[in-house]
Amino acid sequence: MSTKKSDLMKRTRYDIFAEIIRVIYVYGYCPLTRAARSTNMPVDRAKEAIDYLCERGLLETEDDEGKRVYKVTVRGNQYLELYKRMAGLVGIPVPEPIMGM
Repeated sequence: MSTKKSDLMKRTRYDIFAEIIRVIYVYGYCPLTRAARSTNMPVDRAKEAIDYLCERGLLETEDDEGKRVYKVTVRGNQYLELYKRMAGLVGIPVPEPIMGM
């Protein structure tokens, strides 16, 4: 079994932020556990990242029948677009989120 160098690359915090934002954007409204599973992260680390993104205005929380869900803001969409453009410039593939979990 051979592994390519690209398989060994770790995600940067900016990659993780982009994945979280994109997953929440795809779902529209997304609870913490779904965002964590869809980005292949432990719930506690996903919560830290989501809290960080909320503090900076990239995500916002809403109440959905007593459950906290997250929604992408205009700034979050801007971040995602910039991330995609930067990834395209340096030739980094933007991974698809893991959906349906």
